[in-house]
Amino acid sequence: MILDRSLTERAAGSGVPAAAHAGPTGRARAENVVRWAVVLLGCSIPVSVAVDNVLLAFILLSWLFGGAYREKLDAIRGNPVALAALALFGLYLAGTLYTIGSPREVLNSLSKAARLLLIPALMPLMREPQWRKRGILAFQASMLAALLLSYLLWLQILPVTPWLKGTALDPVGFKAHITHNVFMAFAAFLFALGAMDAKTRSGRVALFTLSAAAVANVLVMVPGRTGHIVLLVLFTYFLCRQLRAKGLVLAGVALGVLAIVVALSPNTMLHKRIMLADDELQQWRAGVPPDLTSSIGQRLEFLRNTIEVIRDNPVLGVGTGGFTAAYAALANRTGDAPTANPHNEFLMIIAQFGLAGLVLLLSVFGTQWWLAARLPDRFGQAAARGFVLTIVVASLLSSTLVDHAEGLFFAYMGGLLFAGYRDGRTRRRPNDPERVERGVPAEGEPGASAAERAQ
Repeated sequence: MILDRSLTERAAGSGVPAAAHAGPTGRARAENVVRWAVVLLGCSIPVSVAVDNVLLAFILLSWLFGGAYREKLDAIRGNPVALAALALFGLYLAGTLYTIGSPREVLNSLSKAARLLLIPALMPLMREPQWRKRGILAFQASMLAALLLSYLLWLQILPVTPWLKGTALDPVGFKAHITHNVFMAFAAFLFALGAMDAKTRSGRVALFTLSAAAVANVLVMVPGRTGHIVLLVLFTYFLCRQLRAKGLVLAGVALGVLAIVVALSPNTMLHKRIMLADDELQQWRAGVPPDLTSSIGQRLEFLRNTIEVIRDNPVLGVGTGGFTAAYAALANRTGDAPTANPHNEFLMIIAQFGLAGLVLLLSVFGTQWWLAARLPDRFGQAAARGFVLTIVVASLLSSTLVDHAEGLFFAYMGGLLFAGYRDGRTRRRPNDPERVERGVPAEGEPGASAAERAQ
């Protein structure tokens, strides 16, 4: 959104921009409204699909018609994460030229891939650290609500109600247990990071307590095995980041102790889920067709058949939205049940776009991991790399761009966490909205360098 150029004029004889006296203009306030919508989106992703869609429409329309296009394009061009996301979306567009999918399937696939556009859209909006912090806090607030509801259901204090998905045996609030546990594992990781940065002892204790409660929720209460694996990976990374080699040793000891405890506790949820997975694996190996309740059996069947789809179309794949038709044709020959979701994002991308799809997807993850080390603060660096680990592990076990909540989480956090990156070659213009809104003098004006150092 373009700000009034007159705000860059200095107050008479003061050497200070008029914005320092007048405060934000109407356009600046309107831009803040859009930023608050972004913050609310962080709160709604773990809760409501309907609210997600309303906020997404508002944010993207405001972005498209809000002006300040040069500043927006500069922010996108200077951010490799945004460019990687745009390249991956471009592949989806190119895949429509040769797809075997029906128009409906193509449109459905494109609409899901369009969430990637949120990543570059957030780059110019969420550059300021206070807005990124608000976005993170909004997500954490929603996960705290989900955590409280989960405990109340598990303890049978809260009765089963139609507006919640869970029961005492599957105590989730707003999302299915796979999504709940992935999000809760990442929230536990964020709480632990926050505890390390806490300024007071009481704050540190409170955040570590919340992290421990979230860890217990994932490992003891909710039967989402993808989240179990994500949690173990995240906290191995957390310990290694904090303690280096000692952290790796401590992580190994902790995993060993956890394995012993689970093995000796046959009545625990985690033990039962591991044994169920083993039973399903043995049935699949014996040639027993998996039923709808066999998570492992179905995934292995999807894996085998999707590899066959890839072998039949190794170079370009089957195109955008073509997976459903290709898998259905194969299922007709094998007698297996058809599916539109192989529960593996890597296989889904390769089946649709061949080797180019795999290269671009790995480039997105690799760019995010590389750029995380160049973010301006340690919390942001660790949170960004934890986010990459979360998405990579989840993508091995589910189709993250197909599923609404996981796909939107990927786009939202990908845009939010990496919006703080600054290309060292980029210089702000004299009427940069960030400067004008905060009353910071333009480069070349009196007091500009001091103001920059104060930031």
